[in-house]
Amino acid sequence: MLIYIIIFILISLYSIYPYSRKNSQQSKRIFLYLSFLTMALVLGLRGGSVGEDTRHYLNIFKHSSNVSWTDIFYSKGLRAEYYTNEFGYTDTIESGFLVVAKIIHIFTDNGQIFIFFISMLTCILFAKFIYDNCESVIFPTFIFLCESMFMLAFNGIRQILAAAITIQAYTLLKNKKWKTAVAIILIAALIHNVSLVSFVLFPIALIRPKKEFKAFKYAIVAATLSPFIVMLFQAVIVRIFPRYTGYFSTNYWTNSLGGIAIMWLLEFVLILVSYTKKFRIEDSFKVSCLVLIYLAYEFMGMEITMFSRVAWFFRPYLILFLPQCKYYFTRKTWNWIQGCIVILMMLLYLSYAGTSAREYLFYWE
Repeated sequence: MLIYIIIFILISLYSIYPYSRKNSQQSKRIFLYLSFLTMALVLGLRGGSVGEDTRHYLNIFKHSSNVSWTDIFYSKGLRAEYYTNEFGYTDTIESGFLVVAKIIHIFTDNGQIFIFFISMLTCILFAKFIYDNCESVIFPTFIFLCESMFMLAFNGIRQILAAAITIQAYTLLKNKKWKTAVAIILIAALIHNVSLVSFVLFPIALIRPKKEFKAFKYAIVAATLSPFIVMLFQAVIVRIFPRYTGYFSTNYWTNSLGGIAIMWLLEFVLILVSYTKKFRIEDSFKVSCLVLIYLAYEFMGMEITMFSRVAWFFRPYLILFLPQCKYYFTRKTWNWIQGCIVILMMLLYLSYAGTSAREYLFYWE
């Protein structure tokens, strides 16, 4: 656990610089560079035993060298075969992820370089998202570190990378770059098929500011019904992406709540506060809708694995939502609320860090 405490302390020290420089653009860039470089180094230099799926992804990289470019580009369902075991079972992975692995193989066959590259790219994309969308970068960075996104990067390497790509579409839609946003989500879908759920960004972005308050009640209904809609189309989803059949089974791994339930409740209350204030802060409606979708899928994910996987693609918007809420409160009240959020996140962070799968070893140990 020591390495995770060191990361927290280092980022706390880094935060002194933008604070002392009154949050200048240069100080924000330096802070993000130092913070996310630190996290990327820890992610990229970890041993194969750190994280639930690290060895699995090292194995994917190893076998990707035997896959031809033709098999990748002519694969069906955005997935390509990469390995067949001695019993005849053939495993598949998203074709875009194999492309990344094949490109790394051009330069090296070292799987650790592959893990390092994915870790660095993921951190760069999250840092860019924060820089492009956040007035202050310190609190959003701690949300990434402590709320779980950093810890998820030890597990779902492919999924967290895809999420890091899809959130760039949010920034593009803010700047009315619709075609590029579409391309970004499609690229992410080549890394992880579930990225396609991010197309929900488009109808949310189309709602005019004057209609946001009235539209929110429909957003609540949509967020509530969306898990049931996914279940309704389960047969279609499984037919197109048969690999996800198991995701519709009962989730035996995340059926305990604990401190995260308090976070969910607090986030839902803050959404209601934003609603009662008629979303007077720019983009508050959009971000509130996305966090509402996240909560709906996360709650349903307690029973069905598929929903928790979908929730990953909306969880990053907490990075924007939580800091944004300060404008709905007095400074004194918000200091208390933010203090509670920080304490909860620190407890969650230490809880994640204390799991056996997060017991840290460098790859050379």
